[in-house]
Amino acid sequence: MLVYAAVVAAFAMMLLTSADALSRYLLNRPILGAYEITEKYLIVAMVFLGLSYAYRGRVFIRVTFLIDRLPRHARLAADYASHAISIFYSLIFLVATARQAWRALSDVTTMTSLPILLGPAYCMVPLGFLALAILMLIDLPRVREGRALLFAQDAPES
Repeated sequence: MLVYAAVVAAFAMMLLTSADALSRYLLNRPILGAYEITEKYLIVAMVFLGLSYAYRGRVFIRVTFLIDRLPRHARLAADYASHAISIFYSLIFLVATARQAWRALSDVTTMTSLPILLGPAYCMVPLGFLALAILMLIDLPRVREGRALLFAQDAPES
């Protein structure tokens, strides 16, 4: 569901930016707040709601020149450590961004050009990290077999 929300945000951003450019150059009247809506809501939704899809799609960057040369038991230990650190950081980001979202929801700050509250935009970030942390926790038992999505050897399909 988060992936579809990220796709809708990307599509809305594309439409809004195109409409703003056409309106700005053809009619000499830009769409009020188009840049701020794109910056504060749509890009945030596209990036952070798409985190779990990026994880499931095995597109996280890995540097494996050292790990590939380790013996099996050392590689397994490194994979577990790497997976645990990734989960740990995801949980840290989840807690930090949830606290920030909680503070932002109690704030009445709005966009400069439109009376739209900025607080709800902050809620998308911890939602993305929550989905990512859940996927990594579910994926933890697969580390032993080398099937964890974090350590995929195959490249994603284009």
